[in-house]
Amino acid sequence: ALLQWANLDLKTQESYELAIKGLIRPMDKSPPLITAVRCLRFEPPEFQLEIHCLHENQQYLRKIVHEIGLELKTTAVCSQVRRVRDGVFVLEDALLRTQWDLPNIQRAILQAKKKVEAELHNSLAHLNTRADGERERI
Repeated sequence: ALLQWANLDLKTQESYELAIKGLIRPMDKSPPLITAVRCLRFEPPEFQLEIHCLHENQQYLRKIVHEIGLELKTTAVCSQVRRVRDGVFVLEDALLRTQWDLPNIQRAILQAKKKVEAELHNSLAHLNTRADGERERI
């Protein structure tokens, strides 16, 4: 499904190289896509899941938990959704409400800029390969 929504010709060398580097991403209008699910804790009647997905929202994740309950011939209700990563940003990058002042916000913006630039550099590195196979520096 990931390849289906990536808008790539799957028969090309370029799409193969992107796939092995993990750089294939769906286009903007793809539906939510679950790439991994892991049970972190199972203590009936409660359980905790880690879900890796793209283009999701809280409502979609809650629906997934409900559907898991239906598949197990029971009910399941999502009591909490906690986003721990969004793209290159992790929970530690978030500012607490008590940190919402100009110096902390400026520092967070600079740190975010570095992360985004590094991610762009890594994601676009395959586009900067010269005809002779050598890579150009961005």
